[in-house]
Amino acid sequence: MKAQIMSVGTELLLGQIVDTNAAYLAQWLSALGIDLYWQATVGDNLGRLTEELRRAWERADLIVLTGGLGPTEDDLTREAIAALLGEEMTVEPALAEHLRQWFGRRGLPMPERNLKQATLIPSAQALPNPIGTAPGWWVERDGRIIVAMPGVPVEMRKMWEEQVVPRLQARLPAGGVIVSRTLKCIGIGESAAEELVQPLIRSSNPTLATYAKQDGVHLRLTVKAPSRAEAEAALAEFEARVRALAGDYI
Repeated sequence: MKAQIMSVGTELLLGQIVDTNAAYLAQWLSALGIDLYWQATVGDNLGRLTEELRRAWERADLIVLTGGLGPTEDDLTREAIAALLGEEMTVEPALAEHLRQWFGRRGLPMPERNLKQATLIPSAQALPNPIGTAPGWWVERDGRIIVAMPGVPVEMRKMWEEQVVPRLQARLPAGGVIVSRTLKCIGIGESAAEELVQPLIRSSNPTLATYAKQDGVHLRLTVKAPSRAEAEAALAEFEARVRALAGDYI
């Protein structure tokens, strides 16, 4: 399964907040054995958001969005998904009632603009959000899945772990993980380190990549395998081969 993460919000593009959601989701996708090939950050603009969604739809099996599910005019994730699929958003009475109760428990009237958070399209199911007003969307069509979740990290993480992960696991082949291990080299530059391990650089699984860091050159070993145990075994064998080439620099 090929995946793309999309982070929605102009505040991300302005550097006003740091996108921790994408890193969290990337780690989870690896743990599930899902190949994350693309990430994108898009502002609160319906045209650009729909355009990026269309690009993701053409190349990915799974699109995971965070942000843009609020009640205001610049929250446009639902509208973009509806535009992509050519489906109409309608208010779901059960979701609307849930929202009214949410506000009622706090002694507040529900603003009418919040009704957009109670909308669905025919291809979407609502993902419950017990700690916020924005339900998520689980969309399935034409063999692809779109998951839309709130941008608030605590809401997103709870929804992801409790609602999304079980649904994904039910659709994935049994097992499957992506595991990485990092070796740190001291006293050698990145290009020289790559020359040392060149015979393994083109390996497709496990893979080996070099990264220049402030504390040395990092060698990242990554393997995709049916189970964690098989991944660890393959990494151990591959690490021995890397160490034989890099020697005392590790």
